[in-house]
Amino acid sequence: MSTEEYEDTIYGQVVPYSGEAEDRFDIAILVDSEEEYIVEPDSRGRSLSEYMDRWIKADVSIRETEENIYIKIMDIELDDMSWQYSEDNW
Repeated sequence: MSTEEYEDTIYGQVVPYSGEAEDRFDIAILVDSEEEYIVEPDSRGRSLSEYMDRWIKADVSIRETEENIYIKIMDIELDDMSWQYSEDNW
């Protein structure tokens, strides 16, 4: 089993994670509407829950395994152009 590690910047939507590893992980970033980057549940990773369904740009450390792609959040920037539901814009 090989593992590759590197740093990168990704852009995607913060989504709930559901999969084989969901006992430990509960947030992912969905990139290009198809690939899930599973967020490591450290303090920065857990803080993404406040941005659920929002688009962010994140500087991350990536660890790819044969099964999944895991990321550790180093820095995030909220995309202010994201649409967010409120009663005013319904």
